[in-house]
Amino acid sequence: MDIIPDKKRLSLLVNMASKGEIVLPEFQRNFVWRRDDITDLLTSIIKKYFIGTFLFLRVDRDNIPFAMRPITGVDKSEKELNPEWMVLDGQQRITSLYYVFHAPNIPLKSTRHPYRFFLNLKKITNGEIDDAIFSERSDYCDEYLEEKHQFENWIIPFTEILNWSEWRHKFETYWLKNDKDFFIDQYHPKIEPVWEEKIKDITSFQVPTIEIPKVEPDNPDKIAEVCAIFEKMNSTGVPLSVYDLLTARLYKDKIDLHKLWTESIEEHGLLCNFSNNEPDIFGVIVLRTIALMRGKEVKSKVLINLKPEEFEQDWKTCAYYVEKALQRITSTNEDGFGVFDKKWFPYTTMTTVLAALLQYLDSNPKYTTEGLRAIKKWYWASVFLERYAGATDSTTYSDYNDIIKYLKDPKKDPSFFKEASEKILNNPNFSLKDISRRNAVYKGIMSLIAIKGAKDFMADDSIEFWDLDDHHIFPKKYLVSQKKYTDDEINTVLNKTLISSSTNRKISKTPPSIYIKKIIPQKSCKIILDSHYINEKAMKAMMNDNYEEFLEAREKELVTRIRDLLK
Repeated sequence: MDIIPDKKRLSLLVNMASKGEIVLPEFQRNFVWRRDDITDLLTSIIKKYFIGTFLFLRVDRDNIPFAMRPITGVDKSEKELNPEWMVLDGQQRITSLYYVFHAPNIPLKSTRHPYRFFLNLKKITNGEIDDAIFSERSDYCDEYLEEKHQFENWIIPFTEILNWSEWRHKFETYWLKNDKDFFIDQYHPKIEPVWEEKIKDITSFQVPTIEIPKVEPDNPDKIAEVCAIFEKMNSTGVPLSVYDLLTARLYKDKIDLHKLWTESIEEHGLLCNFSNNEPDIFGVIVLRTIALMRGKEVKSKVLINLKPEEFEQDWKTCAYYVEKALQRITSTNEDGFGVFDKKWFPYTTMTTVLAALLQYLDSNPKYTTEGLRAIKKWYWASVFLERYAGATDSTTYSDYNDIIKYLKDPKKDPSFFKEASEKILNNPNFSLKDISRRNAVYKGIMSLIAIKGAKDFMADDSIEFWDLDDHHIFPKKYLVSQKKYTDDEINTVLNKTLISSSTNRKISKTPPSIYIKKIIPQKSCKIILDSHYINEKAMKAMMNDNYEEFLEAREKELVTRIRDLLK
């Protein structure tokens, strides 16, 4: 797709926005900039700094691929808009500029009040550019909006800057009448040229623009190209996802995706919790689940063109199965995946495959028993092989289809079965010793400990009743004092488990041989340690403060468990 680079005067863009000739696609988020953000933008303009490129899509009223709305603050209905450009990147900046020059009566972010912006020309005269812009609540601005006050204090509202010649004429008339000597000796030869230059820097400021030519609303390939360009170039404001893009596409078919999302998080507690009420990740996961259920790939260009037919019902179905998937993912029973807290989720992207497979099994109950076995193997193989790191579109699509093929014909083993056999089950060199950062394998180990029923060392109570986190078994300060271990050797996942912060503080730098006797209840010491994959051999190593033997024993225990899950 050809794109057209150019430069446009800032004043032209503001004027076009005010007339409804520049519009926003419906998928754009709300205006979120604060006063300081706007002040920084204006300062950059006065200093002639680069403020980023604006990305526009050329449109006309009869040829609009996305539902539209006016720039925030522009008092025009959709019918009154006469769009020439649709903003794909630059919404926050162009909305800020419209806000500054037209002062709509709407509050800014983090305040309940509208604000007006002013330029202190006295500071401009003195070269104090960084302090020349200020803002004030609209209801406190009566004095600043009086011309006499402006003229005597050398302050101009930004709403007058685009009418600079008229405002300057009134200013000069005032001073000719009130102090002719100042006007002739000071203002005209020295001050006026400085002001003129700076105002021109604002009104004639050139904004780099990139224009995408018009695309037909019924051309899915071109629409997908526009979306791809947008996703790559969007760098300011609030990042958007394919969820937002599809929101605008479906809006024209009277499908309100925002409403569907709101209803889903109200109905499904885990979906609400894991998404933090925001659709950026889990809204897309529901869409990807719909695509799999419809037999399609999960790439963005496919999602953006999901057909509106039966969409609402498919959304509700897939939101339900995403919730079911999260129930299984968070469960700490033997058939669950132990993600008792969302920070321990190895890959959120895996939710799509699990949700789609659970829906498939409910629709094909004859495969349920074997299907759940295959899901379990797929999940743990994906975690401990780190299969969902990086780009996952093709992995998601192939895993879903491979498992279904396997259920229909057990001779067709999924590729991850073979990979798990080669790299973990039959690999004598498979090791956990090098895992020291919170990657998928690390999180997977914490999940296994949760499923094992980990009890706090000191409280001797189940994980569900305590705020447990990963802490060292052989205290870090103790091992550092030995002066023989690297950071990675100390922080290996084999030396980490889930205990409460209060217990960890109690342990502090105490060696295991001492804290086992002082902190852990002796009558249930073996049971407590066993719940952390610390067997008798590992416990004995702790009693002897033998770190190497402890690592060896605990790794053997954990690797055995991982291999059992993959058989």
